[in-house]
Amino acid sequence: MESTDIDLLNKQFAAPGRATFRTGPGGFPILTLANAHGTLEITTYGGHVLSYRPAGQKPTLFISRESTYIPGKPIRGGIPVCWPWFGPSADDPALPMHGFARLMFWSVDAVAAGADQSEVRLGLRDDERTRKFWPHAFELALHVVLGKNLAVELTTRNTGTGPFVLTEALHTYFAVGDIGRVAIEGLEQTPYFDSLTRLPMPAEKAPIAIRSEVDRVYVDTADDCLIRDAALDRRIRVAKRGSRASVVWNPWIEKSKRMPDFGDDEYHGMVCIEAANARDDAIVLAPGQSHTLAQILSVGAGADA
Repeated sequence: MESTDIDLLNKQFAAPGRATFRTGPGGFPILTLANAHGTLEITTYGGHVLSYRPAGQKPTLFISRESTYIPGKPIRGGIPVCWPWFGPSADDPALPMHGFARLMFWSVDAVAAGADQSEVRLGLRDDERTRKFWPHAFELALHVVLGKNLAVELTTRNTGTGPFVLTEALHTYFAVGDIGRVAIEGLEQTPYFDSLTRLPMPAEKAPIAIRSEVDRVYVDTADDCLIRDAALDRRIRVAKRGSRASVVWNPWIEKSKRMPDFGDDEYHGMVCIEAANARDDAIVLAPGQSHTLAQILSVGAGADA
Protein backbone atom coordinates (compact mmCIF):
# COMPACT_ATOMS: atom_id res chain seq x y z
CA MET A 1 0.00 0.00 0.00
CA GLU A 2 1.33 3.43 -0.91
CA SER A 3 2.15 6.00 1.75
CA THR A 4 -0.70 8.18 0.49
CA ASP A 5 -3.09 5.34 1.39
CA ILE A 6 -1.60 5.22 4.89
CA ASP A 7 -2.08 8.98 5.06
CA LEU A 8 -5.71 8.55 4.02
CA LEU A 9 -6.31 5.87 6.64
CA ASN A 10 -4.83 8.10 9.33
CA LYS A 11 -6.92 11.03 8.14
CA GLN A 12 -10.09 8.90 8.36
CA PHE A 13 -9.44 6.90 11.51
CA ALA A 14 -6.41 8.00 13.55
CA ALA A 15 -6.65 9.24 17.13
CA PRO A 16 -3.34 10.61 18.46
CA GLY A 17 -1.74 8.23 20.93
CA ARG A 18 -4.59 5.73 20.63
CA ALA A 19 -5.00 4.65 17.01
CA THR A 20 -2.37 5.07 14.30
CA PHE A 21 -1.68 3.46 10.93
CA ARG A 22 1.85 2.88 9.63
CA THR A 23 3.54 0.92 6.86
CA GLY A 24 4.87 -2.37 8.19
CA PRO A 25 7.00 -5.18 6.77
CA GLY A 26 6.24 -5.93 3.14
CA GLY A 27 4.46 -2.60 2.87
CA PHE A 28 1.46 -3.98 4.75
CA PRO A 29 -0.68 -1.34 6.52
CA ILE A 30 -0.60 -1.85 10.30
CA LEU A 31 -2.97 -0.28 12.80
CA THR A 32 -1.74 0.16 16.38
CA LEU A 33 -4.37 0.52 19.10
CA ALA A 34 -3.43 1.58 22.62
CA ASN A 35 -5.41 2.26 25.77
CA ALA A 36 -5.20 1.81 29.52
CA HIS A 37 -5.42 -1.98 29.20
CA GLY A 38 -2.68 -2.58 26.65
CA THR A 39 -1.69 -2.42 23.00
CA LEU A 40 -2.59 -4.30 19.85
CA GLU A 41 -1.38 -4.36 16.25
CA ILE A 42 -3.42 -5.58 13.28
CA THR A 43 -2.72 -5.49 9.56
CA THR A 44 -5.30 -5.16 6.81
CA TYR A 45 -3.50 -8.02 5.05
CA GLY A 46 -5.53 -11.06 6.04
CA GLY A 47 -7.37 -9.22 8.80
CA HIS A 48 -4.42 -10.48 10.82
CA VAL A 49 -3.87 -9.56 14.50
CA LEU A 50 -0.09 -9.38 14.83
CA SER A 51 0.43 -8.56 18.49
CA TYR A 52 -1.40 -8.16 21.79
CA ARG A 53 0.30 -6.94 24.94
CA PRO A 54 -1.84 -6.38 28.04
CA ALA A 55 -0.62 -3.61 30.33
CA GLY A 56 2.09 -4.92 32.65
CA GLN A 57 2.48 -8.19 30.73
CA LYS A 58 4.85 -9.60 28.16
CA PRO A 59 3.51 -10.10 24.61
CA THR A 60 0.72 -12.67 24.49
CA LEU A 61 1.02 -13.65 20.83
CA PHE A 62 3.91 -15.36 19.03
CA ILE A 63 5.22 -14.21 15.64
CA SER A 64 8.00 -16.18 13.97
CA ARG A 65 11.20 -14.32 13.28
CA GLU A 66 11.24 -16.16 9.92
CA SER A 67 7.75 -15.09 8.86
CA THR A 68 7.45 -13.66 5.39
CA TYR A 69 5.39 -10.58 4.59
CA ILE A 70 4.64 -11.23 0.94
CA PRO A 71 1.23 -10.87 -0.77
CA GLY A 72 -0.13 -14.33 -1.47
CA LYS A 73 1.75 -15.88 1.46
CA PRO A 74 0.45 -16.29 5.04
CA ILE A 75 1.96 -14.55 8.07
CA ARG A 76 3.36 -17.09 10.54
CA GLY A 77 2.02 -16.19 13.99
CA GLY A 78 -0.45 -13.83 15.63
CA ILE A 79 -4.08 -14.68 14.81
CA PRO A 80 -4.51 -15.85 11.21
CA VAL A 81 -8.08 -16.06 9.92
CA CYS A 82 -8.63 -19.53 8.42
CA TRP A 83 -11.66 -19.16 6.12
CA PRO A 84 -13.76 -20.48 4.31
CA TRP A 85 -12.06 -23.80 4.90
CA PHE A 86 -9.85 -25.07 7.68
CA GLY A 87 -6.92 -27.21 6.55
CA PRO A 88 -6.86 -28.29 2.91
CA SER A 89 -9.86 -27.59 0.69
CA ALA A 90 -12.16 -30.59 0.47
CA ASP A 91 -12.95 -29.64 -3.15
CA ASP A 92 -9.42 -29.03 -4.40
CA PRO A 93 -6.28 -29.75 -2.31
CA ALA A 94 -4.31 -27.47 -4.64
CA LEU A 95 -6.15 -24.43 -3.27
CA PRO A 96 -4.47 -22.43 -0.47
CA MET A 97 -4.20 -24.20 2.88
CA HIS A 98 -6.68 -22.74 5.40
CA GLY A 99 -8.53 -20.75 2.75
CA PHE A 100 -7.95 -17.39 1.09
CA ALA A 101 -9.11 -14.83 3.67
CA ARG A 102 -5.66 -14.64 5.28
CA LEU A 103 -4.09 -13.93 1.87
CA MET A 104 -6.13 -10.85 0.89
CA PHE A 105 -6.29 -7.21 1.88
CA TRP A 106 -9.40 -6.31 3.90
CA SER A 107 -11.17 -2.96 4.03
CA VAL A 108 -11.11 -0.80 7.15
CA ASP A 109 -14.75 -0.19 8.00
CA ALA A 110 -14.49 1.50 11.41
CA VAL A 111 -12.04 2.40 14.19
CA ALA A 112 -12.99 3.62 17.65
CA ALA A 113 -10.30 4.55 20.16
CA GLY A 114 -11.23 5.28 23.76
CA ALA A 115 -9.21 5.51 26.94
CA ASP A 116 -10.50 2.15 28.20
CA GLN A 117 -11.70 0.37 25.06
CA SER A 118 -10.53 0.38 21.45
CA GLU A 119 -11.95 -1.47 18.48
CA VAL A 120 -11.56 -1.97 14.77
CA ARG A 121 -13.86 -3.46 12.15
CA LEU A 122 -12.41 -4.92 8.95
CA GLY A 123 -14.35 -6.38 6.04
CA LEU A 124 -13.91 -8.74 3.11
CA ARG A 125 -16.52 -9.23 0.41
CA ASP A 126 -16.77 -11.47 -2.61
CA ASP A 127 -15.34 -10.17 -5.86
CA GLU A 128 -13.45 -11.49 -8.87
CA ARG A 129 -10.44 -12.30 -6.64
CA THR A 130 -12.40 -14.46 -4.21
CA ARG A 131 -14.43 -16.20 -6.90
CA LYS A 132 -11.21 -17.68 -8.29
CA PHE A 133 -11.11 -19.73 -5.08
CA TRP A 134 -14.75 -20.03 -3.98
CA PRO A 135 -17.88 -19.45 -6.09
CA HIS A 136 -20.09 -17.96 -3.37
CA ALA A 137 -21.36 -14.47 -2.44
CA PHE A 138 -20.53 -13.42 1.10
CA GLU A 139 -19.70 -10.66 3.54
CA LEU A 140 -17.01 -11.35 6.12
CA ALA A 141 -16.53 -9.02 9.08
CA LEU A 142 -13.78 -9.04 11.67
CA HIS A 143 -14.46 -7.11 14.89
CA VAL A 144 -11.52 -6.78 17.29
CA VAL A 145 -12.03 -5.18 20.71
CA LEU A 146 -9.14 -4.25 23.02
CA GLY A 147 -10.35 -3.72 26.58
CA LYS A 148 -9.77 -5.62 29.81
CA ASN A 149 -9.64 -8.66 27.54
CA LEU A 150 -9.07 -9.12 23.83
CA ALA A 151 -12.17 -10.17 21.87
CA VAL A 152 -11.99 -11.25 18.23
CA GLU A 153 -15.24 -11.91 16.34
CA LEU A 154 -15.46 -13.27 12.81
CA THR A 155 -18.92 -13.01 11.24
CA THR A 156 -19.87 -14.63 7.94
CA ARG A 157 -23.02 -13.62 6.08
CA ASN A 158 -24.35 -15.47 3.05
CA THR A 159 -25.36 -12.78 0.55
CA GLY A 160 -25.97 -15.21 -2.30
CA THR A 161 -28.97 -17.15 -3.57
CA GLY A 162 -27.94 -20.64 -2.46
CA PRO A 163 -26.57 -22.28 0.72
CA PHE A 164 -22.87 -22.86 1.36
CA VAL A 165 -20.78 -24.86 3.83
CA LEU A 166 -17.75 -23.42 5.60
CA THR A 167 -15.13 -24.46 8.10
CA GLU A 168 -12.97 -21.87 9.82
CA ALA A 169 -10.68 -21.05 12.73
CA LEU A 170 -9.06 -18.21 14.62
CA HIS A 171 -5.62 -19.84 14.44
CA THR A 172 -4.16 -18.14 17.52
CA TYR A 173 -0.41 -18.51 18.22
CA PHE A 174 0.35 -17.95 21.91
CA ALA A 175 3.81 -17.00 23.18
CA VAL A 176 4.99 -19.21 26.05
CA GLY A 177 8.20 -19.23 28.07
CA ASP A 178 9.01 -22.91 27.63
CA ILE A 179 6.61 -25.41 26.04
CA GLY A 180 7.98 -28.11 28.34
CA ARG A 181 6.60 -26.20 31.34
CA VAL A 182 3.14 -25.51 29.91
CA ALA A 183 -0.08 -27.25 30.93
CA ILE A 184 -3.29 -26.74 28.93
CA GLU A 185 -6.50 -27.28 30.88
CA GLY A 186 -10.12 -27.47 29.80
CA LEU A 187 -10.08 -30.39 27.35
CA GLU A 188 -9.53 -33.24 29.80
CA GLN A 189 -12.95 -34.78 29.16
CA THR A 190 -12.94 -34.19 25.40
CA PRO A 191 -12.16 -36.76 22.68
CA TYR A 192 -10.20 -35.56 19.69
CA PHE A 193 -9.22 -36.30 16.13
CA ASP A 194 -5.46 -36.74 15.75
CA SER A 195 -4.50 -35.06 12.46
CA LEU A 196 -1.10 -36.80 12.49
CA THR A 197 -2.40 -40.39 12.69
CA ARG A 198 -5.79 -39.56 11.07
CA LEU A 199 -7.48 -41.43 13.93
CA PRO A 200 -10.16 -40.48 16.48
CA MET A 201 -8.82 -40.62 20.03
CA PRO A 202 -10.51 -40.86 23.44
CA ALA A 203 -10.26 -38.14 26.09
CA GLU A 204 -6.96 -38.20 27.98
CA LYS A 205 -8.42 -37.29 31.40
CA ALA A 206 -5.47 -34.97 32.19
CA PRO A 207 -4.24 -31.51 31.19
CA ILE A 208 -2.37 -31.44 27.89
CA ALA A 209 1.42 -31.56 28.17
CA ILE A 210 3.27 -31.18 24.88
CA ARG A 211 6.34 -33.40 24.48
CA SER A 212 6.19 -34.09 20.73
CA GLU A 213 4.41 -32.81 17.61
CA VAL A 214 0.73 -32.20 18.36
CA ASP A 215 -2.03 -31.51 15.82
CA ARG A 216 -5.46 -32.23 17.29
CA VAL A 217 -9.06 -31.18 16.71
CA TYR A 218 -11.02 -31.56 19.96
CA VAL A 219 -14.64 -32.19 19.07
CA ASP A 220 -18.01 -31.21 20.55
CA THR A 221 -16.65 -28.76 23.10
CA ALA A 222 -17.54 -25.17 23.90
CA ASP A 223 -15.37 -25.08 27.06
CA ASP A 224 -12.68 -22.53 27.88
CA CYS A 225 -9.03 -23.53 27.67
CA LEU A 226 -6.48 -22.35 30.22
CA ILE A 227 -2.78 -22.12 29.38
CA ARG A 228 -0.68 -22.37 32.55
CA ASP A 229 2.79 -21.07 31.70
CA ALA A 230 5.20 -21.73 34.56
CA ALA A 231 8.23 -20.19 32.80
CA LEU A 232 6.51 -16.82 32.37
CA ASP A 233 4.46 -17.21 35.58
CA ARG A 234 1.21 -16.37 33.85
CA ARG A 235 -2.05 -17.89 32.71
CA ILE A 236 -4.05 -17.23 29.57
CA ARG A 237 -7.73 -18.07 29.40
CA VAL A 238 -9.10 -18.79 25.94
CA ALA A 239 -12.89 -18.55 25.85
CA LYS A 240 -15.01 -18.84 22.72
CA ARG A 241 -18.48 -18.54 21.20
CA GLY A 242 -20.02 -20.02 18.09
CA SER A 243 -17.62 -22.96 18.13
CA ARG A 244 -17.84 -26.65 19.03
CA ALA A 245 -14.28 -27.53 18.04
CA SER A 246 -10.91 -26.53 19.53
CA VAL A 247 -7.56 -27.07 17.85
CA VAL A 248 -4.23 -27.58 19.66
CA TRP A 249 -1.03 -27.43 17.59
CA ASN A 250 2.73 -27.41 18.07
CA PRO A 251 5.05 -28.49 15.22
CA TRP A 252 7.88 -29.73 17.48
CA ILE A 253 11.34 -30.49 16.11
CA GLU A 254 11.16 -32.17 12.71
CA LYS A 255 8.24 -30.21 11.28
CA SER A 256 9.81 -26.94 12.47
CA LYS A 257 12.85 -27.77 10.33
CA ARG A 258 10.63 -28.36 7.29
CA MET A 259 8.83 -25.01 7.61
CA PRO A 260 10.76 -22.24 5.80
CA ASP A 261 8.82 -19.46 7.59
CA PHE A 262 9.38 -20.86 11.10
CA GLY A 263 12.62 -20.98 13.10
CA ASP A 264 14.02 -24.44 13.83
CA ASP A 265 13.96 -23.81 17.60
CA GLU A 266 10.83 -21.66 17.86
CA TYR A 267 8.51 -24.54 18.83
CA HIS A 268 9.86 -24.05 22.38
CA GLY A 269 8.16 -20.67 22.66
CA MET A 270 4.68 -21.15 21.21
CA VAL A 271 1.49 -23.15 21.17
CA CYS A 272 -1.68 -22.73 19.11
CA ILE A 273 -5.10 -22.91 20.76
CA GLU A 274 -7.79 -22.24 18.17
CA ALA A 275 -11.52 -21.62 18.32
CA ALA A 276 -12.81 -23.44 15.26
CA ASN A 277 -15.73 -24.73 13.26
CA ALA A 278 -14.14 -27.85 11.84
CA ARG A 279 -14.88 -31.49 11.05
CA ASP A 280 -18.40 -32.27 12.39
CA ASP A 281 -18.79 -28.61 13.42
CA ALA A 282 -18.89 -27.32 9.83
CA ILE A 283 -21.34 -24.45 9.37
CA VAL A 284 -24.13 -24.46 6.77
CA LEU A 285 -25.51 -21.02 5.92
CA ALA A 286 -28.67 -20.48 3.90
CA PRO A 287 -29.10 -17.24 1.94
CA GLY A 288 -29.34 -14.31 4.33
CA GLN A 289 -28.06 -16.27 7.32
CA SER A 290 -24.96 -15.35 9.32
CA HIS A 291 -22.68 -17.01 11.85
CA THR A 292 -20.20 -15.51 14.34
CA LEU A 293 -17.09 -17.29 15.60
CA ALA A 294 -15.52 -15.52 18.59
CA GLN A 295 -12.49 -15.94 20.79
CA ILE A 296 -11.89 -13.99 24.03
CA LEU A 297 -8.41 -13.88 25.56
CA SER A 298 -7.69 -12.86 29.14
CA VAL A 299 -4.23 -12.82 30.69
CA GLY A 300 -3.27 -12.96 34.35
CA ALA A 301 -0.14 -13.18 36.47
CA GLY A 302 0.64 -16.44 38.24
CA ALA A 303 0.52 -19.78 36.45
CA ASP A 304 -1.01 -21.45 39.49
CA ALA A 305 -3.50 -18.72 40.43
